[in-house]
Amino acid sequence: MKNRKFKRVWEGLSSRIDWLRHHTNWLRAIVGVMYFLLFTVLLSSSLFVSKLHLEVGEPSPQLITAQWSKDIDDKVKYAQDQDAAAKAVQPVYKPDDDYLTLLTKDLDKAFVTLRAAAATPGDESVRVSKLKQTQPFTALSDGILASLMKTSPDVLSAAQKIGGDIILSSARNVNSGARTDVDVAPLQKLTILDINQSALQDDAKAFFQAFVEQEVIRPTLIVDDQTTDKLRAAARALVKVDIISYKANQKIVGPGDIVTTQIYQVLDAYGLINTLNTWKGASGIALMVLIGIGIILAYLYQYKRDILRLTNRSVLIGLTMLLVLAMGRGVISLNLGGADFNSLSGVLIPVAWATMTVAILVDVDVALIVSVVLAFFVAVLVDPTLSTSLGLQTGIVALFGGFVGVYSVSHLSQRSDLARAGLFVSAMNVVVISAIALSTGMRLMVWVVGLILGIVNGVASSFLTVGALHWFESGFRITSSVGLLELSNPNRPLLKRLLMEAPGTYHHSILVGNLAEAAAEAVGADATLVRVGSMYHDIGKIKRPYFFSENQFTQDNPHDKIAPTLSALIITSHVKDGLELAKDNNLPQQIQDIIAQHHGDGLVSFFYHKALEENDEVPEEAFHYEGPKPQTKEAALVALADSVEAAVRSMKQPTPGRVEGFVRKIVKDKLNDEQLDQCDLTFQDLDRIAMAFVRVLTGIFHSRVEYPELPAMRENGNSVTSKKSQAEISQENADGSEKKKLPGSSETPASVILDDQKAPVTDDK
Repeated sequence: MKNRKFKRVWEGLSSRIDWLRHHTNWLRAIVGVMYFLLFTVLLSSSLFVSKLHLEVGEPSPQLITAQWSKDIDDKVKYAQDQDAAAKAVQPVYKPDDDYLTLLTKDLDKAFVTLRAAAATPGDESVRVSKLKQTQPFTALSDGILASLMKTSPDVLSAAQKIGGDIILSSARNVNSGARTDVDVAPLQKLTILDINQSALQDDAKAFFQAFVEQEVIRPTLIVDDQTTDKLRAAARALVKVDIISYKANQKIVGPGDIVTTQIYQVLDAYGLINTLNTWKGASGIALMVLIGIGIILAYLYQYKRDILRLTNRSVLIGLTMLLVLAMGRGVISLNLGGADFNSLSGVLIPVAWATMTVAILVDVDVALIVSVVLAFFVAVLVDPTLSTSLGLQTGIVALFGGFVGVYSVSHLSQRSDLARAGLFVSAMNVVVISAIALSTGMRLMVWVVGLILGIVNGVASSFLTVGALHWFESGFRITSSVGLLELSNPNRPLLKRLLMEAPGTYHHSILVGNLAEAAAEAVGADATLVRVGSMYHDIGKIKRPYFFSENQFTQDNPHDKIAPTLSALIITSHVKDGLELAKDNNLPQQIQDIIAQHHGDGLVSFFYHKALEENDEVPEEAFHYEGPKPQTKEAALVALADSVEAAVRSMKQPTPGRVEGFVRKIVKDKLNDEQLDQCDLTFQDLDRIAMAFVRVLTGIFHSRVEYPELPAMRENGNSVTSKKSQAEISQENADGSEKKKLPGSSETPASVILDDQKAPVTDDK
């Protein structure tokens, strides 16, 4: 019963897995959501782990001790001392210019009224009565008012100036002026005393006394805020902070003890207090993760859609980033012996490992985008709240280290390049850390530790790349340039079989590799893939090697005994046979594509012409390869190099001029036969390819130097006189191809190839 139930569950799970395999969009969406959640958890985990939710005045739920020795600034007392020092500074006062201007206007207005009354004709008593209705004349007697009106204008003007100066000088003086309402009365008394002691006439003294008592009724000084703030800031700056020293494992607070303000700040200094809304902070980090993933996906969609369509590449990018962040979570929890040293632990996060891995297995440009996003994630990982410069500094180190790692492996050709890349990353880390140390005033010992950690980061990134590369290649079925180099080892089983069972094809493949590699370097294609693909492109000939001219070492040709249609079938089947061998030996998909596409759907023209001689109505379809046509630059280069090498070998006199003309004709024929329509080669690329082929072929078919004759040796002891000169022997060896067929040579004359205008004849006959 249990077995049947388990079987039904397993079948249901298997059916869902199969459904996902056939619906890759859903699979990518599920993987994307999974990575989003994992990234968010890793980056925000420090907001939830090892944080205490305590408030001042609450009892501590547990014993809390110092994690390491630390000197903590007593910020609470420091703030209190600063406030006390600021309060001790007395405010600085300045004249209230607005109020004093108003007093001046009122005084001027009073004298204008007095002059107007004096100048008005009529009864004196009437004028006095009218004048007495306005301030400050209401407090003066009729006799004083009459005397003032009789005073000459010059004397009035002089009295106005003297009295106004006395009032304003007393009011503006920071010592005698009124700062508060309480100071107004003393100011009035002082001002009246100065007026009475002046040289003014008695009636003028009475007027100014009345003016002061009625108009100077509020403070004449105000606080000079700017000057006062400067003095208080200076007083605050003179206050020194008190230091609270804790030793490692020293008790901070015990269970049940009330958390005081000082204890709270100590716990906060050790990073044990969660002062933020945890879920709100996690939501912010989730949004940042979404932005980072969105940037990578947008770049892939816009510029690298071929990579986006490959699920294994996308999964690999996410996995490397996830592993780096997971290692970073463990690294930043290390205790390096002090707060300053612990702040450097983020330097050990091996971001360069992820970027180098992505550059090698996916794409260099994609790796640069991953570097930027991953550096941002590392900054958040180190400082989730982004409240200090620590996260920014760590992110800068990660960014530049990641960039250097990418460019160090962008032209990877051997495993030793990975070790060199680690040194480059270490050097960049040293430079960036030094720049940060100089700009922030970092202590020398902390600086030295940072440099050591930066060097360790680079070396560790290199080791991790070397160690993990094989597992990533195997697990995601991706072949790197290092993996391709391993496939080019002559001791690989397929290559050994090719050498032993089809030696002519093996040497032909080597020459094709030389040609294709030179052309790849000329047009910016993957030279390593082209060379390795060339070595394996004809492995299908292992099954029937003697049906191919380069492996026919005797005068017998098996094609002379069979029909042309059967010959064409045997020739074209080497592509299918090669694919079967490639799959059986787990060759990478790129190599399988080159094997399948290196002849496209071209015509086996030699046997087609031979069949036409026997039957004019023979169908052409029976003499075509199955295809497909070359889809990439690399496959097209192998196809061109294959045709060129096979055809040029048949030339009688391969002079440089004839070779170049022949090569260009073959390339043109491939183009006219539409074999290059589905790859992204340009006409300029084709010209560069032809020139590269010519350079290599000219070196292969160079002219030989004629050796001079050696003098005949007389018979003496075991020596005998040479019957042939060395030059004659060399000439015979060089001319052997004229007298008998050499391994790897073609039986088809060049004239046959030149007469074929549809497609050049290859070595497959």
